[in-house]
Amino acid sequence: MEIVIKVSEEEYRMIINFKKVYDTVIEAESDFNDYMRDIIREGLDKMLSDLPPKNVNILLKTLQAMFRENPEFVCNFIVQILKKGSGISKEEEDRIKEIRGHYIA
Repeated sequence: MEIVIKVSEEEYRMIINFKKVYDTVIEAESDFNDYMRDIIREGLDKMLSDLPPKNVNILLKTLQAMFRENPEFVCNFIVQILKKGSGISKEEEDRIKEIRGHYIA
């Protein structure tokens, strides 16, 4: 699918110039479309990470409601995250081990 997005000249200058930084970080000359997909994905991830409420109980209740609505998806997703392991903090890794210990006693 191809989508056209209109940006201002200032935004375009930022996008084009930031690609130099991106290419330096990944140590390669990236394809512009790959670069834009990564920028959009990272931006969305950042925006989603800002959403969780300070009250963790609300987040837990949301996860539980999602599980009731679509248990297959939620369980498959959790399994992928638990198997992946990389990209999570030491604290999260310790928590996963604690949870596993609870169920494998």
